[in-house]
Amino acid sequence: MKSQQLAPDGPTRVGGPVVLITGAAGHVGAGLSRALASRGARLVVHDRVEAPTRAIADEVDANALLGDITVFGEAARIIEAVLDLHGEVDGIVNGAGIEGPIGPIEDASLDEVRCVFEVNVIAMIAMAQAVIPVMRNQRRGRIVNIASGAGLAGSAWMAPYSASKHAVVGLTRSIAREVADAGISVNAVCPGVVDSPMVDRIATRIGEIEGRGHAVSFMSGIPIGRYVRVEEVASLVTWLLLDAPSSFLQPRRINREAHPSSTSAPSWVCSRHRGRSVTRPQRVRCTT
Repeated sequence: MKSQQLAPDGPTRVGGPVVLITGAAGHVGAGLSRALASRGARLVVHDRVEAPTRAIADEVDANALLGDITVFGEAARIIEAVLDLHGEVDGIVNGAGIEGPIGPIEDASLDEVRCVFEVNVIAMIAMAQAVIPVMRNQRRGRIVNIASGAGLAGSAWMAPYSASKHAVVGLTRSIAREVADAGISVNAVCPGVVDSPMVDRIATRIGEIEGRGHAVSFMSGIPIGRYVRVEEVASLVTWLLLDAPSSFLQPRRINREAHPSSTSAPSWVCSRHRGRSVTRPQRVRCTT
């Protein structure tokens, strides 16, 4: 499926930074869209299903693009469409992602595993290949990749998903080293358990696998006693895209809550500047 523009007349908002969001019709993507629109960003939202994509575009006054991000050439078509609409790309959020098969690794088919990596990793690489030349020419740009706490610690019954999110973290760190001198920042946001339909599906499936007769709860491993709200993820992403200092970004440890597989695996923002690794993350106290 090739990109199809659903909002040809464009948004009424003018003058703000141009931000592309993939996976914008999902729960987290829609939350990111709302947060960035509230800050005056000129948004282009992309997803594969027309009705929810059009709905979030109408809600936040954005341009909408419809297409399958895993199709060869789709990433280049997306960036070309953004440039046709706005003439520049200030930032992108790679938010498209799927959980894939939940269960013992021996039960996952290789086709299912490939699908997870196509959406969660390969499409992200394709987006980087398409947008980085544009940002190099601009001498500016910000890329935020949505990873997961599962990309920092192992997750039972979620091996393909966890492996793909580990790949996103490594990809982010590597690309950031390559492009920092061009004025481009690249970061990965790794939330733990987000209150979302995806987490509900995972909890229900794990409950079935473990024979509990009900969905599992991840609350016991979360110090603050609740799941992350999508608005909190959106606030962090918005800061990285619009407010973070352009001259320097350090890795920051965000102590909101832990991933269910470990009580010591909180959310992270992974970044590098000028090819130099920062080995001591700054600890940030967050209150709710």
